[in-house]
Amino acid sequence: MPGLNQAPLAKLGVPLIIFALIVGGWMIANRYRDAHETLPNTGVGREQCALWFVGSSSIHRWTSMSRDMQPWTAHNRGINSATYADILPRFAHINPGEGKPRAIILYAGENDIAEGVPVRMVIRQLAAFLDLRHTKLGDVPVLVLSMKPSPGRRANLPQQRLFNAAAQALIPHSPATYYADITAPLLKDGQLGDNYQPDGVHMNPQGYRIWADVVRQRLTDILPRDVVRDCTK
Repeated sequence: MPGLNQAPLAKLGVPLIIFALIVGGWMIANRYRDAHETLPNTGVGREQCALWFVGSSSIHRWTSMSRDMQPWTAHNRGINSATYADILPRFAHINPGEGKPRAIILYAGENDIAEGVPVRMVIRQLAAFLDLRHTKLGDVPVLVLSMKPSPGRRANLPQQRLFNAAAQALIPHSPATYYADITAPLLKDGQLGDNYQPDGVHMNPQGYRIWADVVRQRLTDILPRDVVRDCTK
């Protein structure tokens, strides 16, 4: 008797439809919000000495950044668990009123590779970021950090090494773009040192001090001498 079952099914269908509309609306709203949000921003100090640290959770969780990078003004603009799909639209919506940093330090792509994105696609996304930097900020230097090895992602190490090599090949073709090797300093006798949090992926304070030392040295190498002098005295 099909007619006997239609009323209960109809009653059941209404809540399901309402639920679907609510969830669908929430997803659309989130996508719209994400597409119009800019990067998070922390950092107080001399804006003429500002550095933007852009990237995924390895940047976002660098909670000692402002202290580690003193007297530079370090703006933590990392996004927890981000891939390039999260970073690029937000970077595209940076506010021109924020001014220009002296340099952008970029760490991104590790989560993309962990999620199975091919290295060639991650490199294309890096190239897209560099092009977008030129469009939004002109010749502001970008310091691309190598992809770090980590105990929790040993299986990704071959792809990470491939990314590092490909990034170094790409960088000479992008104006005002430079490479910083944070991989070798994290190794001791070819093995991973004690530089990681218990999750085996993110840095502990000792690991971040290694990052800071590398970034400082590379900024000294790539920025005008008078800028480095004025911003580090």
